[in-house]
Amino acid sequence: MDAPDDFYSDPKSMFEAMAAANPNVPVPVFLSFQQAKAKAKQYSHDIFTAQRALVNILDRHEETVIKRWHKKTTVQRQKVLTTVFPAIPPTHRPDFWAIRKESTPQRRAGTLFRDHWLLPSLDLEDLSKPRNLLLFLRSRTRNPPGEFVNADANSVHIGHTAQASMPPYLSGYTMLLAGQNTQLSYGRMVSWDEDDDAFDMMSSGTGLQPGEGLQVLEIQQRKMQFLQRCTELILQDLPMDDLSIPKQPEPPEHRLQGNSPGWPSLTQEIEEAPYRVQYALDIDRLRTFVIARRNEAEDHIWSLREDPSYFQEIVLEWSEHRQERILTASGKSHPVLRQDLFWERVLSNVVVDAYTNLVAWDLVAKEIDRIILTKSNHYDQVGSGGELPEDTAQALAHFEHLINQLTKGPLGNWKVAMVASPPLRRHYVRDLQDPTNTRIGVTSKDGSRKKGDHLLWLLEVFLEEDQLFLCGLDNVCDELEREIRSNKTSRERISSYIASLISDLSLFGELNRQIALVTPGPRMGVIVEQKEMDAEFNRRINLFSQTFATLTGLGKGLAELATPLWKFDYPSHKRRTQATTETMQHAENNLDTFWSHVDDHCKAKTSGTIHQMLGEILKERQLQRTPDWVDTTKDSNDSKEHSESDITSSELAAVELQSRTENTITAAITHARGRQKTKTRGVPRTSSATTVQDTDDAADQNLATPIFEVSKRGFKVFTALFYTPAEEEPPGEVPWSDFLSAMASVGFSIKKLDGSAWMFALVDDEWKQSIIIHEPHPSSKIPFQVARRIGRRLWRRYGWSSENFRRA
Repeated sequence: MDAPDDFYSDPKSMFEAMAAANPNVPVPVFLSFQQAKAKAKQYSHDIFTAQRALVNILDRHEETVIKRWHKKTTVQRQKVLTTVFPAIPPTHRPDFWAIRKESTPQRRAGTLFRDHWLLPSLDLEDLSKPRNLLLFLRSRTRNPPGEFVNADANSVHIGHTAQASMPPYLSGYTMLLAGQNTQLSYGRMVSWDEDDDAFDMMSSGTGLQPGEGLQVLEIQQRKMQFLQRCTELILQDLPMDDLSIPKQPEPPEHRLQGNSPGWPSLTQEIEEAPYRVQYALDIDRLRTFVIARRNEAEDHIWSLREDPSYFQEIVLEWSEHRQERILTASGKSHPVLRQDLFWERVLSNVVVDAYTNLVAWDLVAKEIDRIILTKSNHYDQVGSGGELPEDTAQALAHFEHLINQLTKGPLGNWKVAMVASPPLRRHYVRDLQDPTNTRIGVTSKDGSRKKGDHLLWLLEVFLEEDQLFLCGLDNVCDELEREIRSNKTSRERISSYIASLISDLSLFGELNRQIALVTPGPRMGVIVEQKEMDAEFNRRINLFSQTFATLTGLGKGLAELATPLWKFDYPSHKRRTQATTETMQHAENNLDTFWSHVDDHCKAKTSGTIHQMLGEILKERQLQRTPDWVDTTKDSNDSKEHSESDITSSELAAVELQSRTENTITAAITHARGRQKTKTRGVPRTSSATTVQDTDDAADQNLATPIFEVSKRGFKVFTALFYTPAEEEPPGEVPWSDFLSAMASVGFSIKKLDGSAWMFALVDDEWKQSIIIHEPHPSSKIPFQVARRIGRRLWRRYGWSSENFRRA
C-alpha cells in the first residue's frame, strides 16, 4: 500500500495548516530519524536490563517477596511505593483527577501532571493492596515487553484525547514492538521506502507510528525500573546479585492473593487488568456475561406479564425518573403530570424498553457466537505480533460497530433518567415548557462540577458525547463503580434504576475494552468501509427495528388500564386469607387486561402478537395465577370425610396448588372473544401471548433436579425464596450476604458486576445458563416479595423448588 504523499513529504506544514484552520488541532513535536532511533535504543536497553535483573531476582526470591509484601501493613506498603516514586499519585485513575484540574488550553501549553496522564496505573491506592504489585511484578518479569504494547498504548487514551500527553511525530517510518523479543530488535524502525509492507503494518496495528512507539517505550521503561527498585527495597537485606543461589519453583498464582476478602468481581478484574498480561479477547467469558444479561431481559418480560407487584414497582420506578418530575426554577411542576399523557409515556416506554432490550442482548449473544465460529486458532497470532485473518478482523469490526450503536439505548435512558433521579433531582431545574414541542430542557442548578462533587461530575460525563469519548466508556464506568463502592454517601445517591443502567453501560464498556485488546497495537486502517458497515448493521438489527416499529404508538389508552397503580396491589407477602386471595386475583386480572391491550395493538399492526413476532427468541411460558380460596381451617375430620367422598379431582388440585402459593394455568385463552368484565374469582383473563408451550421452563422439561443439603442459614434463605402460603407467617427480609453464601453452597460461581448486578453461574452447567440478580439498593437486605421473585426465576431456569433443599 502506498503512503499518502501529504504526510510523507511535509507533515509539519500539513499539521500547521490544519491548526490554522482549526485551533483545536494539536501540533506535535517533530523528531528526526536519528533522534527517534537513539531514544528507542536507550529505552529498549533500559527495559531489557531491568527485566533481566528481575528475572534473576524472582527465580530465586519470589516466594520471599510475596511473604514480605503480605506481611506489611498498608502504611508500610505505601512507604515502599513513595520511597521508590515520591510523586506517586494517591488515588485510583489519577488521570480522572488531573482532567478536572486543568483546562484544555492549560494542558496543551504544558501540563503540570504529566505522570498522571502517562502512568495512570501507578497509584498508591491500587498498588498498596496485597495483590496488585505482585501481579504487576510477575507479569512484567515473566513475559516479553511486546505482550504489553497494546495495553500500554491504550492506557494513555485519556491523556491523548485531553491533549495532555501527545506523542511526538516522525513520518516515513513504522516502529515494530509486538513480536520483537530481543533488545536489538525491540523498537526498530522500518522505512516506508524500503519495505512495501511497512505502512500496512502501522495501519493494521502490528506496527506503530514512531512517536506512539516511543511513548510506549517510555511507559515500559518507567514501569520496569519502578518494579526493579520496589523489589530491591523489599529484599534490601538479601544478596540479590548472587546467582549461585539455586532457582526456586515459581509459586502458584493463588499465593499472590493474600487475605483479600470478598467475592470475585468485574471491578476487581478491571482493577487488576493493568497489572496482568492482557491476553487477547476472552470470548467465552464475554459470552457468559452476555447470556446472563439476555436471560435477565427475558425474565423481566415475563415478570412484567405475570407479577402485578413487579409491574407496579417498575412502572413507578420509571415514572420517578422522568424529567417531567423536575421543577422549574420558580418551583412549578410540569403540566403533563396531571394528564393521562404522562402515564401513557411511562407505560409505553416500559413495554418498548423490555422487548427491545431482549432483542438487543439476544443479537449481541448471536454476534459473539458468530465470532466464535471465525475464531479457530487465529487469536494465537496476536501474541506474536501477527495480523488477524481478514474474516476475523471483519467480524470484530462489525461487532464493535453493533456494540457502539446499541450502547446508545442505555445512554438515551440515562440522559432522561439521571437528572430526574429522586436523589439527584435537586441539582437540576427544568426549563419552561415550549408549548410547540415536547422536548424538555434541563440545566444544572448549582454548578456542582465546580464544587468538587466528583460523583455528579462522573454521572454528567455520560450526558455529553465529547466528554464520554475523551474519558472512554469503560474508564468512566470503572471510576464510577469505584466511587460508589468506596463512598457510602455516593452509594446512597444512586437509585436502583440508575444502578441497573450503570450495569448495562459497564457491560458495553467491557465489550469495547476487550475488542481493543485484539490487535497488538493501535489500528489506523479501515477494515470495513462505512457504507458496507451500515448496510450490514441494518440487516442484523432488522428484528429490533420491527419490534420498535410494532410497539410505536402503543401509549394511547394505557393510562386508563394501569392507573391508579394501586389496582396492582398484590399482598402475596401476607398470610393467605379469602380477602388477600381475592385482592391478588383482582390485581392479576387487571394485569392481564393491560397486556391484552398491548397484544391487540400489535395484532392491529402485524396480524400477530409481539410474542409471535419474537417466537424464535422468546419461548412461551405458563403464567402462574392464584387459585380460588379454599378454607383449610375446617374441622380436620370433616375435611377428611370430604376429601374421601365429595371432593372432585379439580378441587383436590386446587388444594394442592393452594399450598404452593400460585397455580400454573394454561393461558391458552385468547381475547378474540372481545372485551370481558374483569373477574375477581376463578381463572383470570390472560393475554394471548401466553400459551401452554413452555419449552424454556426447566420445570416442564422432566429433568431430574438435585437435592441439596444446606446449612441452617442456607435453608432459611431457600425457604424464603420458595415460601409456600401454607405456613402461618411469611419470612422476613433476607440479608444479601446470606443469599450469596447460600447460592455458593449449591454450586454457583458468583461474580459482582458493576452497578447492582451480580452474575451466578452453575459450575457444572453444561448449557452455561448464567443468571443475573440485582443486589438491593441502597439496602443490603432482600425484601420478601423480591426473594420470591428470585425463587421463581430459579424454578424457571433450573427447575428448583423448596423440595430440592434439606437441612444438613
